[in-house]
Amino acid sequence: MAHQLTPKLAALAAAQGGPFTTAQAREAGYDAREIHRFLINGKWIRVRRGVYAERMVVPDDQEGRHLLLLRAAILSLKPTVAASHVTGAALHQIALLNPDYSLVHITRDGAGSSRTEAGVCHHDAALPAAHLTKIDGIVVTDAARTILDLARNESFEAALVAAESALHKKLTTLAELREILDYCVDWPGARQAGRVVSFASPYSESPGESVARIAFDYLGLPPPSQQVEIYDAMGFIGRSDFLWEEHHTVGEFDGRLKYVGDDVDDEVLYKEKRREDRLRDGGCEVFRIDWAESLARSPSIRRKALAAFARAARSVVRPALRFKHQPSDGG
Repeated sequence: MAHQLTPKLAALAAAQGGPFTTAQAREAGYDAREIHRFLINGKWIRVRRGVYAERMVVPDDQEGRHLLLLRAAILSLKPTVAASHVTGAALHQIALLNPDYSLVHITRDGAGSSRTEAGVCHHDAALPAAHLTKIDGIVVTDAARTILDLARNESFEAALVAAESALHKKLTTLAELREILDYCVDWPGARQAGRVVSFASPYSESPGESVARIAFDYLGLPPPSQQVEIYDAMGFIGRSDFLWEEHHTVGEFDGRLKYVGDDVDDEVLYKEKRREDRLRDGGCEVFRIDWAESLARSPSIRRKALAAFARAARSVVRPALRFKHQPSDGG
């Protein structure tokens, strides 16, 4: 049995998402010397104290290893807990900005106090049934509650990235976020959470676009429309990350426009140039920003935007583009 688990332990480990306890291994017929040998030869790994997994089931990515740690922790926690915060976001597949996966986060109602021990951050907070769901058999705060918990504890940037990811993936709505915010209005961090909910957009398709929106606001630029489809006399040109229609200006994050049906091939640079030419021929200026500028809220963004606004205002080209905006979110 040096290369695989006994059928009994294999079935149990699979049902638990990979990990198993010392007690479960012994019940399946392994003694202390065998357990030690499998750890030494690398067939098994110790996930946490008293909990093991076969090395071959350990994920390669940080998020996957974090969820393995969660499953291991669940084996020693009482069932009245819910994965939450960063851990809840990982289960929901919500995008995060530089997440810290070093601790598993769980919430328990009536724990008395919040604490961190044995790699688990225990949050003490109310857990109404309406705030809970199950993912892969694990009880977790639903997407809206997860976002609000993050918004109360993380930076504005990190919370907005998570909120806009969940909104874009339709895991929650602005109405649901507001409902949870009303519930926890007196909780620590609720004021910042309110700022996140008020600013959040369902149309940011990447963390970069979320961070760029913060930069625009910080630098005093007018708020742009997002994901606007643009057409000229020949038809569909593309879908912009950001559009200032009144200034006839498109903003592209990381130098890319998203186009339906286009494959990335050897001609992609030519195609992008051609599309940009069509935008300018239709009377629309274009500027580009990247991660470094957005994270730093660099004044270069404002300079680029104002320069594009000014070029469009001086242009002798009569605007000839049509715009199809995303429907207003009524959430």
